[in-house]
Formats: sequence, C-alpha cells, structure tokens
Amino acid sequence: MTITVFTPSYNRAYILPTLYESLQQQTCKDFEWLIVDDGSTDNTEELVASWLSVADFSIRYIRQENAGKHLAINRGVAEAQGKLFLIVDSDDYLTCDAVRILCDRF
Repeated sequence: MTITVFTPSYNRAYILPTLYESLQQQTCKDFEWLIVDDGSTDNTEELVASWLSVADFSIRYIRQENAGKHLAINRGVAEAQGKLFLIVDSDDYLTCDAVRILCDRF
C-alpha cells in the first residue's frame, strides 16, 4: 500500500459521495481510503457500508466519539497503513490521475 487517502468526517454524508466518485475514477488503485468519523449523527456509517462491497479499492472506516477534527486526524495518522498520508477533506475530490502522480514520484 503506497498511499493512505485520509478523510476526517463529521455529519458529511451529503458530500462524501463526490469524493468517493473521484476515488473510484483513480487510474492507480494503490491506496486505501481511511475515514475517521468523528461521532456523526447522520447516515455516514450506512453510506460507507454501502461502498465497502462495491469499491475497487480498500476502504477502512473508523468511528469514534466526537472529539474534534484535530483528534480525528491524529487517529488517522495512527491507523494509516500507507507510506504516504494524504488528507483529503470530505468536501474535496481528486483528479483521476492524482494517486498515479504520487505513486510515480514516490
């Protein structure tokens, strides 16, 4: 595993699909998507669960009690399995070649 694409999330089920779609379109799948859910009260957990069986890349979902974004990031760093750690917020997306460019350079 070369890259951990990390997303801290709190009540972001409405916007996470845009990021998910951009990850589905990556030309290099040598990454994991690590989501740390910081105590969401929306349907984030169910949404991510629906992607687990259909995604063609690794997704890991960790839920914790609400502690703030800074602690969600710390948890992500501790749990990451990639050699590189890329924070991509829930309202962001990646161009289809983003992971490939990073893999080629590292």
